[in-house]
Amino acid sequence: MKKILLICIAFNIFFLHGCSNENNHKTAHHEKDQKVAKVYESDNEYLTQIALMRGHLYVGIELYKNGYIDNAKRHMKHPKSELYSDIVPTFKAKNSKGFTVELESLASAVEGEEDFKFISSKYKNLSDAIAINENYIEDSSKSLIERIILVRSLLEIAADEYAVGIVNGEVENKFEYQDALGFTIVAKNILKNTTTQSKDEEIKKNKVLKIIENLSDLWPSLVPTGIVDGDAKIILDAVAKINLV
Repeated sequence: MKKILLICIAFNIFFLHGCSNENNHKTAHHEKDQKVAKVYESDNEYLTQIALMRGHLYVGIELYKNGYIDNAKRHMKHPKSELYSDIVPTFKAKNSKGFTVELESLASAVEGEEDFKFISSKYKNLSDAIAINENYIEDSSKSLIERIILVRSLLEIAADEYAVGIVNGEVENKFEYQDALGFTIVAKNILKNTTTQSKDEEIKKNKVLKIIENLSDLWPSLVPTGIVDGDAKIILDAVAKINLV
């Protein structure tokens, strides 16, 4: 009888210990799989993240201005909900407070459907705060060649968004279509605001700008309806042309 009892106790200890190890393993595995925000070591990554936020905000303000309030609300939510948290560790590493206050203030005004003049003032405050943070980079990252690399990154993302938005001429997702527009406009503005150091650089800059401007026909309207004569491949072809400039 004692022998049987000892066997049962030993079995229970072994079983419980095994379950404990398995649970610990599962917990450790779960924690390992959790996304951990990182510091962007590359200025290109850092600026790309900020530019994507600018793209959403650009489209949001244009939609709001044209009376598409619900569309605008969705785009105004994206920077905070999808992009901003990922860049916070980088702001901290750069000893920057970021632009949380301005971002939330604009989103709140849009959600409250304030008049456009008020929305515009909030948008300008946010844009100015973003500009301050865009300067927390190395001087070398402000060069034309680095700006063109940034532009290419944004256009590649725009192509991905457009491919989801427009499929065989049909509007599958108007929000992705609008994202692609915002990212492309921001890419163009980045290049327009880049200071060149020589005549050759100015020529190169203008050639790239021309390539980007030729993409405008892909967005016949801010809110697409019916058939859209556009394909994401055109944006990728533009990136390939930029590589050759």
